[in-house]
Amino acid sequence: MRRFHLLEIEDQPWCPEFLRTAITDFLRALMEWFAPYAVAAPLLSRALTRAGEAEVLDLCAGGGGPWRVLLGRIPAAGGPAVRVRLCDLYPNHAAYARLGRLSGGRITGEPDPIDATAVPARLTGFRTLFTALHHFPPDAARAILADAVRQGRGIAVFEITRRSLLGLLGMLALPVLALLLTPFIRPFRWDRLFWTYLVPVVPLVVWFEGTVSCLRTYTPAELRQLVAGFDEYQWEVGTVRGPPLITLVTYLIGMPAQD
Repeated sequence: MRRFHLLEIEDQPWCPEFLRTAITDFLRALMEWFAPYAVAAPLLSRALTRAGEAEVLDLCAGGGGPWRVLLGRIPAAGGPAVRVRLCDLYPNHAAYARLGRLSGGRITGEPDPIDATAVPARLTGFRTLFTALHHFPPDAARAILADAVRQGRGIAVFEITRRSLLGLLGMLALPVLALLLTPFIRPFRWDRLFWTYLVPVVPLVVWFEGTVSCLRTYTPAELRQLVAGFDEYQWEVGTVRGPPLITLVTYLIGMPAQD
């Protein structure tokens, strides 16, 4: 299946704040409840240990993604006790504050908008992206990786969407999950209930966004093409199976080459 870089609503400057927040909070809740990125913990543990890093800068963080789960799983897999700074072009401040409280301050949020293709040098640490690289066309995706190389930062990319018929079929579950789980998503928002049940915009949009995400997702072969020429780095590309059911996580990990 060829890659289609179609429009995702939450990426657009005109996307209403309530809708972007509802989408990112919903996705974070799914990451916490179903932990599909739990399989990333051993990979990150190994990479962080090798890089000698305990600070993580999560780019395109949305509502915080899987970090509440991974915070404990990385040390359990033999890695360091990490501290995580979340950042995004459209920061979800309420979600960052909640995760900060729940993590005892080990997760913090960057209040300013951050462009993942040109990260300010003051934001240090090992870089991660979860379910995010597909948002960018090839030139911009390569620019994200090039910026990490230019600043000498380790970087790890993880995706759970798949450009396949099975991946597209799996997105049909998202509206149902939105209807079932919305009352339990925190922080609680009345407008989320309104736009989920009275005017069901959120269930429709999460299905649309998930479908487009599948069509945008890079394959392992395409990820290798994105890092071609960055010979000063060592790159690892692969897939690993994780929960729930048959979730297949694609990953790309890059660090400065060691002599």
